[in-house]
Amino acid sequence: MRLEDSLVLNRYFHMLLGAESIDDLKTSLNNCREGVGPDGHSYFLGIILGQTGLKIERGDLERYDFNVMGYGSRLSRTRGRFTLKYFQYLAVLFTEIFLGSMTQYPEGLLRELNNTVEKLRQTSATLRTFPFFEPDNLRRLAFFMATGSGKTLILHINLWQIFYYLKNALHPEALVNRPDGRAEFDNIILITPGDGLSAQHLGDFSESGIDASRFIEDRDGIGLFGPRVKVIEIHKLTEERSKDGESLLIDEIGPYNLVFVDEGHKGTGSEARTWKGRQQKLSENGFLFEYSATFAQAIAAVSQKARNVLLEEYGKSIIFDFSYSHFFTDGYGKNFKVLNLSEARETHAQELMLGGLLTYFHQISLFMKHRRKYHPFNIEKPLWVLLGTSVSRKKGAERDNNKAAKVERTDVVRVLAFIKRFLEEPEWAA
Repeated sequence: MRLEDSLVLNRYFHMLLGAESIDDLKTSLNNCREGVGPDGHSYFLGIILGQTGLKIERGDLERYDFNVMGYGSRLSRTRGRFTLKYFQYLAVLFTEIFLGSMTQYPEGLLRELNNTVEKLRQTSATLRTFPFFEPDNLRRLAFFMATGSGKTLILHINLWQIFYYLKNALHPEALVNRPDGRAEFDNIILITPGDGLSAQHLGDFSESGIDASRFIEDRDGIGLFGPRVKVIEIHKLTEERSKDGESLLIDEIGPYNLVFVDEGHKGTGSEARTWKGRQQKLSENGFLFEYSATFAQAIAAVSQKARNVLLEEYGKSIIFDFSYSHFFTDGYGKNFKVLNLSEARETHAQELMLGGLLTYFHQISLFMKHRRKYHPFNIEKPLWVLLGTSVSRKKGAERDNNKAAKVERTDVVRVLAFIKRFLEEPEWAA
């Protein structure tokens, strides 16, 4: 079974809006004006209210929409003029409805979700054994969204949404499972796969006016204007203290945390299970948000037994799906052609790279000439990417004695050889 067939939580929210999938909403919403109208509501709201089969009260939907527009305005105050695209709006709206329902009538939301499971079990052959939702499942949300679709800004809004309902909800204690019933998280943690992404997130938090720092350097997490987001790489969360002091013990942090995870999967083996276990332990009695463009690929790569477990887990937690297929059909993706030159001479590969360089020059020259005209379309300066698979054929102290290894250059060396030839043989290049 594919991940897309398992997204029960996502389907529940589409059904609330009188739709089977995002395809039933996207045409009308995509052609609708973005932003907030004079009444403080989004222009999208009128489209949704006109849906046949709407299963949510008009007053509730208007209240949720008004809150969503407030989050968008908050981003605009720090980032300049900003409007939510229709898919970003839906991602935030679904989360708003979820958190509003969960903190108003948690038992009612659980009952509605399980009624949906019961119906899907009867109508879908692939979901006949799909398990019912448990209370703890409601404190896990995931966003399956393509790279470039705005996951980072969704993350920032999700943070504001959680704190809105901690402050204003009838049952804020539903968000964190404390024995004493306190509606309070010990920490707000963002987990990343590496230092580069951590640095990028810190810059993005600053642009959105969110207080954030590195967890290793700032362990109390108390900011000037309230709780501070603590950013840390997954490999620095450990069960044993490291000698260099560049790690934190999971047991010392505890399970009552608001945890955000950006691209948290790591391969398919024991390391992946270890990392996933750390994320879950930190949010065991708290709340977990997870964001990725590659959930489907990560799940498809594991064994069948592990895949079934993950399909059920993410089927219950992925609240919004705007994966690459949706991204591409909306015109945001790239058309591409694969030219397989594995059997060709190296000179042919150099000619192909020369063609790529010429195309790149063409893009750069157009960008420099028409930059002002491109500005409304958010076009950035073009990049030329050469993606290789190997830097060295040696592995540790081992030597690759394969016959091909003795004559073949690695990808990176081939690229360097091309650049060298381009610079030293202008007649050939011309």
